[in-house]
Amino acid sequence: MRKEELYDLKYTLSESIYPMLKAFKDKLDKKEMPSLPKFKDESCFEDKKRTVDLMYKFWSERLEEMIFPFEYYCYPENFENIRIDERKEKIQKGLDVFAKYFNDLWI
Repeated sequence: MRKEELYDLKYTLSESIYPMLKAFKDKLDKKEMPSLPKFKDESCFEDKKRTVDLMYKFWSERLEEMIFPFEYYCYPENFENIRIDERKEKIQKGLDVFAKYFNDLWI
């Protein structure tokens, strides 16, 4: 490890996490992934029957939220058209979702 990799670790970590999450989501979207979180505490399922398709869609949306901050830290120039306050909000939301579902990132 180079010393400069530690100066702003979020960028160094994002270079690994972003492509991994992207590949993970691609497998999910192609239905090549047998695992789904249990989603016990998700209020969005309260009034709906938990079908496999609905859970795959929900999980794909959560993964997309997780991907955003890491993609942003890898390619910030791609997000210049998004207002700074909106960007910060999406980054924080994505990191919160990443932390919440960290233990569910397995196949």
